[in-house]
Amino acid sequence: MDEAIVQLRQTLKLRPRYAVAHYNLGVALQEQGHFDEAIAQYQEALSLKPRYADAHCNLGLALQRKGDLDGAIAQFQAILNFQPNSPEVCNKLGVVLEQKGQLDDAIRLYFAALKLNPDYARAHFNLGLALARKGQVDQAIDELEQTLKLDPGYAPAQTNLTRLLDIKRGLDK
Repeated sequence: MDEAIVQLRQTLKLRPRYAVAHYNLGVALQEQGHFDEAIAQYQEALSLKPRYADAHCNLGLALQRKGDLDGAIAQFQAILNFQPNSPEVCNKLGVVLEQKGQLDDAIRLYFAALKLNPDYARAHFNLGLALARKGQVDQAIDELEQTLKLDPGYAPAQTNLTRLLDIKRGLDK
């Protein structure tokens, strides 16, 4: 990866306004845990190409990782302004909103993601966890079961489903 970073920096010396190179350098830096540098590269890519969805997305993920939830939300919302039919972005935005404590908004976005792609296992999973947090155990179980139908090997879904079934058995006694 270090070689890729060196090559991308050399490319940018020759072509400093090459948005894709700034984005790729951001990806390489982010993969090495250099989030501040990655953020700067994504921001530069976006200054050159404002509707660069991948740069907005990775910038949002990097900001989320650093704890800047408002910044992450802004990036995911920016994508939805010009790509409103992205289930992946709806799901990512839902996760950040849930982290911020906006559970109802997160649930609305998980449902939006599933309306766009009913077979999106990760959105079913996230919806299941959010519904469980709201105390809607039966609906949460349904979502986690759907997750496992779509992705049978997804261990977090199995773990959470088992936990919810144990809770439900306790409630039914």
